[in-house]
Amino acid sequence: MNYLRQHWQEAFFLLILSAVWFAIGWVIRDYSLTANQDVALFAQARQELLDNFALEMPPSNELTYAAVRSMVDQLDDPYAAFLEPVVANRFRADYTGDSGVVGLFPERINGEFVITIVLPGGGAEEAGVQEGDVLLSIDGFALDETATEGDAALLLRGPVGSAAQLVVRRGNEVLEFAPVRAVRSVTTNLQMLDGDVAYFAHHTFTSNAPDEVGNALDNLLAQNPKAIIWDMRSNGGGSMEAAESILSYFIEDGLLFTAELKGDQVREFVSNGDGRAADIPLVVLVGEHTFSAAETSAASIQDRQRGTLIGETTFGKGTIQNTAPLVGGSALQYTIAKWLSPNGTWYDGIGVSPDIEVTDDPATSEDEVLQFALEYLRKEIGD
Repeated sequence: MNYLRQHWQEAFFLLILSAVWFAIGWVIRDYSLTANQDVALFAQARQELLDNFALEMPPSNELTYAAVRSMVDQLDDPYAAFLEPVVANRFRADYTGDSGVVGLFPERINGEFVITIVLPGGGAEEAGVQEGDVLLSIDGFALDETATEGDAALLLRGPVGSAAQLVVRRGNEVLEFAPVRAVRSVTTNLQMLDGDVAYFAHHTFTSNAPDEVGNALDNLLAQNPKAIIWDMRSNGGGSMEAAESILSYFIEDGLLFTAELKGDQVREFVSNGDGRAADIPLVVLVGEHTFSAAETSAASIQDRQRGTLIGETTFGKGTIQNTAPLVGGSALQYTIAKWLSPNGTWYDGIGVSPDIEVTDDPATSEDEVLQFALEYLRKEIGD
């Protein structure tokens, strides 16, 4: 395993970025009597507590947040979440690609947020954060039992150059760190391998991703590659519109994927006709941390027989989320659709299987998947 593969670690903790920030309008509805009664019940109970509760009362907004969280918890939707204003603001910045990262990733283990990865050269490493530290709070936001991995991932992000105020527990000590956030690139490691195979690692489908990937491709295409390796092993997904635009670089026309919404509504995502790299042999690297819109893209390449998928089966997220802004700067995230490949396959809970399965050995210094892809392309292009 070498540096080219370290980027998979970043994307897996960005699962919440698979949400699509749809432009939505407010629809005036005639609320039923039942809905009015539900609202009245909540208002009555809340006011009763505010008027008569004899012990220390939590802030009013915390009561409201708790009520909304409880409602979301009743949904059979693993990606549904209520985002408090501070988290919702980070989500908006992250979606547009305007946020920086500190280079650490926590995972909830036995109810605690354990830092399992500290990336070499990142702000967290430079500040002294260590793997195994337990993350207690970020910028004053306590990571309690209501916090999710998505909350933590977004809170770690912020304006480039700003410091993330972290409180961690290391053994019996409580320590504070302030790692500086740096730019998170959509694409990294642009290079020509063996002189004529273009390679780029692609990490997210934020709204600015089509431009960044397009620029990366233009840079590589100017060097007249005989083949392209598109590495999405570290891709945490994002906007389906971004996926549609990027796929259009490789597929010049036709259906790319579809989204099935409520009420049997169907939206088709089709190529915009760009096709700047449509005629060059293509290999797409995938794995268990290829997520959401990245899986959609891989399935499209596979179904359209545009390229060869090499690696391991993808995560298996076959749904699309809407993130609706709420009053006070908060937001509600929930599943709005499921996506289907061009052949009509739904990969939720299954994942997209590669055309050629190759397993990477993290104990070695070699990237076995990438090496196999190079050898495969050598045979394909006749070198």
